[in-house]
Amino acid sequence: MADKGGGSLSGRMAVDDPNHNPSVAGSERRRRQWISARAGLLRVAFGVLAVCSAYYLPGLTPYRSVFIGYFLLAFVFQLLIHLRVGRMRVIVAMGVVDVLFVSFLVQLLGSTYSVVSFLYLLIPIVFATTTSRRRISMILAVLGCAAYLAVLALEWSGTLAFAPAIAGATRPSGTMYFFSALTVTLSVMATTRFVSQLIAALHEANARLRDHSERDDLTALYNRRYLIGRLAAELSRVQRGGKLMLLMVDLDGFKRVNDEEGHDAGDKVLRAVGQALLGATRRADVVARYGGDEFVVLLPDTGPDGCRAVAARVVDHCRDVGRATFPAFPVTASVGITAASPQDDPASLIRRADEGAYAAKRSGGDRSVSV
Repeated sequence: MADKGGGSLSGRMAVDDPNHNPSVAGSERRRRQWISARAGLLRVAFGVLAVCSAYYLPGLTPYRSVFIGYFLLAFVFQLLIHLRVGRMRVIVAMGVVDVLFVSFLVQLLGSTYSVVSFLYLLIPIVFATTTSRRRISMILAVLGCAAYLAVLALEWSGTLAFAPAIAGATRPSGTMYFFSALTVTLSVMATTRFVSQLIAALHEANARLRDHSERDDLTALYNRRYLIGRLAAELSRVQRGGKLMLLMVDLDGFKRVNDEEGHDAGDKVLRAVGQALLGATRRADVVARYGGDEFVVLLPDTGPDGCRAVAARVVDHCRDVGRATFPAFPVTASVGITAASPQDDPASLIRRADEGAYAAKRSGGDRSVSV
C-alpha cells in the first residue's frame, strides 16, 4: 500500500507523544507548574527567612542589603517564571543567583562547619525536580562545588576572613579545609547525579505507562480512552471557531473471517487495517480503535472536501487489505463522515458518524456516507 499520508505505524508512533493530546499535555503542564510553584515558594520563603535573620541576628546586620537584594531577585524571578517569560533562562539565572547567595552565606557563617553548605546540594536537586533537565542540574552542581572550593581557597589563603558573622570563630586547619572540600564536592556531585537519573527514570517510566494506557494492545493505535479525551479537547477548539471532521470506520465481512478462519486471522486483519488507516491519514490526524472492528479517525482543521478525500483513501486502503489478507473473504469498510459543530459533545459526534457508517453498510458497504 502506498503511504499517502501518515506513513507506517512505527513512523507514526515515533512522532506521537503525550503532547499530541492536549488534555494529557495540559495535565502534565499543570503538574510541572505545581512543582515549580512549590519550589518558588520555598525560594521566596528562604529569602524571607534570610531577611529576618539579617534584622535579628547581630552578626548579619551589616549585610542586610545583600539579603534584601536576594529576596527581591527571588520574588521578581519567580514572578517571571509564573508568567512564563523566558522561563528556562530565568530558572537557570535564578539557580546561578542561588549558588552565589549560598556561597555568600557559607563564607559568613563558617565554610567548614556551617550547615548552610547543604544548600549546594538542594539547588540542583530542586532544579532537577522542577525541570527534568539533567545536564543543567549537573552544571549547577558543578558551579556550586566550584564556588564552595573558591570560598575555601580564598579563606585558606587569607584573602577572605573566616566566618566574619560568627563572634570568636577560629580559622580551621588545612586538614579541615581539605576534608570539607572533599566531603561537600563528593556529596553534591554524587547525590545530584543519582537524583537526576532517578527523576529521569521515573519520567520515562511514567511516559511508558501513559503510552500503554492510551494504546490498543492489538493494533497499537490509540484506544477509546485516549480518543474521548482528545475528542473533547478538539471540540473545545471547534467552539472557538476551529474545524473538525470525524470518520467512523466499520469493517464489512469481518465476522465471516473470524468464523471461517479463526480469531488469529481476524487479529491479522485488524492490525493490517490499522496500518492502512495510518497510511491514509496525516500525522496530525488521530487514528483510534473504537472497539471490535470499528475505528475512528479525527481530522482536525479539515473541511468536508478534504475529509471526503481521506474517506475515499480509507475505503480504498481497507479494500486492498481485504484482498491481500483473505481474498476468499475480502473485508471492506463502511465509513461514516460527519463534521463537528459547536453544539456537539463526543457522544453526539460519534453517534452521528456511526449512523453514517450504518447507512453505508446498508447500501452494500465498501463506501462512505456523509451525515
